Amino acid sequence: MGNLDSSGGFQQSGHSHALLLLLLLASGAEAFRICAFNAQRLTLPKVAREPVMDTLVLILARCDIMVLQEVVDPTGSAIPLLLRELNRLDDSGPYSSLSSPLLGRSTYKEKYVYIYRSHKTQVLDSYVYDDKDDLFAREPFVGQFSLPSKVLPSLVLVPLHTTPKAVEMELNALYDVFLDASQHWQSKDVILLGDFNADCGSLTQKRLDSLVLRTQAGFQWAIADGVDTTVRASTHCTYDRIVLHGERCQGLLRSAAAFHFPRSFGLTEEEALNISDHYPVEVELNRAGHRLPCLSLATVLLPSLLLLPLLPPQLGLVA
Repeated sequence: MGNLDSSGGFQQSGHSHALLLLLLLASGAEAFRICAFNAQRLTLPKVAREPVMDTLVLILARCDIMVLQEVVDPTGSAIPLLLRELNRLDDSGPYSSLSSPLLGRSTYKEKYVYIYRSHKTQVLDSYVYDDKDDLFAREPFVGQFSLPSKVLPSLVLVPLHTTPKAVEMELNALYDVFLDASQHWQSKDVILLGDFNADCGSLTQKRLDSLVLRTQAGFQWAIADGVDTTVRASTHCTYDRIVLHGERCQGLLRSAAAFHFPRSFGLTEEEALNISDHYPVEVELNRAGHRLPCLSLATVLLPSLLLLPLLPPQLGLVA
């Protein structure tokens, strides 16, 4: 795996990447980070491209649980290859994965894939939602995970990648998936997440505000309207969302954001689009169950500043 050079290419240096990973992870060391990422037609040939693999590893290394969408690999080889590289270069693992079957109504099918740090969390149970009325193009692959929190020892995740042709119908049907998962595990602590296509031409603001997940009390849309989750400079849409339900789950929320990976890793728009046309979205949960004390900027930056002399010149400081 290589390092980004000044032109956006990659140079071989596993030691340097280990330092970069350490810097990326240091700021979130006290939190549990859950992410969702539409990886835009993730296939074995795509993953096998070194610049794509390098960037995906850096993105995945930021998350304790990552829900990948648009995994369209019928060979079943892309995720094992990605995991192997992730485990080789990031010692904050080990990482494991859980994949859904290929889902879809036609010859085009996708998988949902959970990638998670197996020493921090474990899959307790999972199932593909029984979509009797065929409302979803790709029915949710629901997972129950353990959490390193005394306040909330387990959490239910419900990922969805909607089809742009039926966004409103699918998002309203997602409420029924929430009810099903809540009843299945007798838990109200649920996170709904993924590429909802919940903005711009796919869903007007008026239709968005009329969704059951908006009108029913108890749902917190952590990725706010107006946050750009798209890579292209020509678009500004909040397609990707994370919605929290449950007092304990919401009480642990520390932060929520879209991760601007091109800016963080020094990629041009063209280079970033080789990875995806979406940003990952993420929430951080405070594992301790109480608000963290405010730290001074010096306290937060000190570990990173101490490591700066060890970084090779080509890495530099990310914007």
